[in-house]
Amino acid sequence: MKNIISENVFVYLLDLLPSPKSKNFGRPKCKKEALLRGLIKVLKYDIPWNDLDIIGASGISCWRYFNEIQRRGLLKLVFHSLVDEHLDIEISSIDSSTATSFHFKKGVGFSGKHKKYGTKVSVLSDKLGFPCDIEFGKGSKHDLHFVRKHIKNTRGKRKRIINLDKGYTSIELRRESEIKGIHINMETRKNDYGHKKGPKFKLNKAIYAFRSFIEQKFGWLKSFRRVRTRKDHKLAIFKGFVYLSAIIVIIRSFDF
Repeated sequence: MKNIISENVFVYLLDLLPSPKSKNFGRPKCKKEALLRGLIKVLKYDIPWNDLDIIGASGISCWRYFNEIQRRGLLKLVFHSLVDEHLDIEISSIDSSTATSFHFKKGVGFSGKHKKYGTKVSVLSDKLGFPCDIEFGKGSKHDLHFVRKHIKNTRGKRKRIINLDKGYTSIELRRESEIKGIHINMETRKNDYGHKKGPKFKLNKAIYAFRSFIEQKFGWLKSFRRVRTRKDHKLAIFKGFVYLSAIIVIIRSFDF
């Protein structure tokens, strides 16, 4: 397990997640440590559940545990509790990545930019790139549609500056954000706003440099193979893996 996550991260994650339900009949319940070790192995190496070789828990037991905590929405709840407690989004960035996927019915579309079918994962991060809000959509969905959702999801939290790349260019988004007190820090292409009314927004290069951190953290998320490629028929299961990987990335930032 040390080559996947450190022992400190594992112990902290163990305290965050609930223990499996016990019954008054049948065989004894599996230990949470064994279930979590199996779950992290699947997340990291994309191992089929039936091929897990964890002592103390079978692959089907690990799958049932993961399916149950995701069904109850606990992974998303843990993720947001960590964000609320440890991260600040006064200066933030938004970026997205498309996970290659089979042609499932839900959450899959063709990305013309990446020339593949996939599920898009959009992340709003703090200044250092750690994920603070996550949205999902079809690979064909334009990145611009996620920005308003991120702003709505983080309503009540102070957002002063949001770094975006040129692909998010929209005069309407800029004006809406300025009304809400949010400055969109973005490079502009030539003649982007040449024939539109309104001020020409300047780029703060020093703050825009923080945007490189979100690309770095996306690399950390995609180091987990189950996030890089979607093989789960149910979109909720794929979301669960993304939330779990985001939780691990946030915990890694702690100074143990």
